[in-house]
Amino acid sequence: MAIDTDLIKAHGAAIKGLGTQITVYFYEYMFSHFPEVRKMFPDTMTTQQERLFNSLVFITSNIDNPSALVPYLERLGEGHLKYNTRPEHYEVVGVSLMKTLEHFLGPAWTPDVSASWSEAYNLAAKVMIEASSRAMDPARFTPLFVNGIPAGV
Repeated sequence: MAIDTDLIKAHGAAIKGLGTQITVYFYEYMFSHFPEVRKMFPDTMTTQQERLFNSLVFITSNIDNPSALVPYLERLGEGHLKYNTRPEHYEVVGVSLMKTLEHFLGPAWTPDVSASWSEAYNLAAKVMIEASSRAMDPARFTPLFVNGIPAGV
C-alpha cells in the first residue's frame, strides 16, 4: 500500500490542534505497556513531550516533501544515539504511536488509515535507523547476537 500523504497531512493538522495531550497519552501508553524503556527518558517529561509533538507536526506537514523530511529524519536518527536508542526501540515507538492515533482518531481509525500510517512510520523509522547506523562509532556497537546466540548469555 502506498502512503496516503493527504491523509497523513490532514491527521497532522488534527494532531497540531490537540497539542501535547497527544504526546502525554503516547508516553503514558508506552511506559505502561513497555516499562523497560522508561529508564531511557528523563523524570520530567514536559520538554520531551513538546519535542515529540513538534516532530510529529513537522513530519506530518512534510510527508510529501522528501527534501525536507529525509534530512530531518536523518538528524533525528543520529541524535537518538546519545539516548542509546537501538533498532528494536523503534517497534515500541511504532506500536505506541499507532495506539495513540487509534485512541484520538476513534472511528476514523480504519484498516486503510492504519495501513497508511504504518507505511509512513516504517519508512521514517527505516531512515532514522539507517542514519544512526551510519553515524555510530563502531567501537560503541554491541552486538545483540553472536553466532546466533544472544550476547551476554
